[in-house]
Amino acid sequence: MAEAQNRRRKRKKGGADDRSLWGFLFRKDAQNPNFLTRSFYADEEESADEDEGQTRGFLREILARVNVLTCVAALVFLIFTGWLISTVWRMWSPQSLNDVAGYQDQGSSRDLLVMLKKANGGEVSFSEGELNRYLRETCRMRQTGLFSLIAHVQGLAVRVHDGYVELVVDRIIGANIHQTTSVNLSFRQETHLGRPELKVDFHGGKPLYGSIPRGGKIGRVAVPQRPVEMLKPALETLLDCYPEIVSIIEEYGYCPHFVEGSNGAEGRVLLLPYSPEI
Repeated sequence: MAEAQNRRRKRKKGGADDRSLWGFLFRKDAQNPNFLTRSFYADEEESADEDEGQTRGFLREILARVNVLTCVAALVFLIFTGWLISTVWRMWSPQSLNDVAGYQDQGSSRDLLVMLKKANGGEVSFSEGELNRYLRETCRMRQTGLFSLIAHVQGLAVRVHDGYVELVVDRIIGANIHQTTSVNLSFRQETHLGRPELKVDFHGGKPLYGSIPRGGKIGRVAVPQRPVEMLKPALETLLDCYPEIVSIIEEYGYCPHFVEGSNGAEGRVLLLPYSPEI
């Protein structure tokens, strides 16, 4: 009898164990309908906390390995690289010549050689547009030096400023790469053995960085005097195109003076003959 009772107790105990998978349904807190939701989100929050802790630990490890001087050096390198790329890009970007009077219009030009001959040593004056139209119709410059293999001159433009003139060489490199190079020219007159001598300086305008003579531009980048002196062969070619004008200027000791235009008026070029009193 006692043995049969023990068997029944074991069977009951086994039945409770069989319901152990669903036993949480009979817990007091299972009577709360939000119990399952709280349990699920609690597990999710614990997992998120663990991930956040791992991320923070990883960031702290990176910061511990970072060298401040290395970061500064990398930043300086990136800034310098960006500046260098920008400068090269601007050097190969041609400057706009839309503001140069007479370079692209269809107006007629005056014969400057005839004007000089008629002046017979007197003062001669002509506008920026007249000069550019005359150069467009008469100048046949050729590219010299190493670039002569891959480039040819498309045109020559003169932009007049106060006290100096900007001579712009407009050329095509290769098939269709448009590029401009300009040189600033200022003139002065000296006397040697009683005869006037015209001196040309390859600079003009506001100095670069306060003290470096501004020589001109390569593309859109202003450059010092030294680099633009490479254009001397091109200028010699230009003089070879006008031997009679050069001869008259030397004979009468003409010295060019430049006046920039204002209020819509064009700039002007004045050729003043030599005078001992000046």
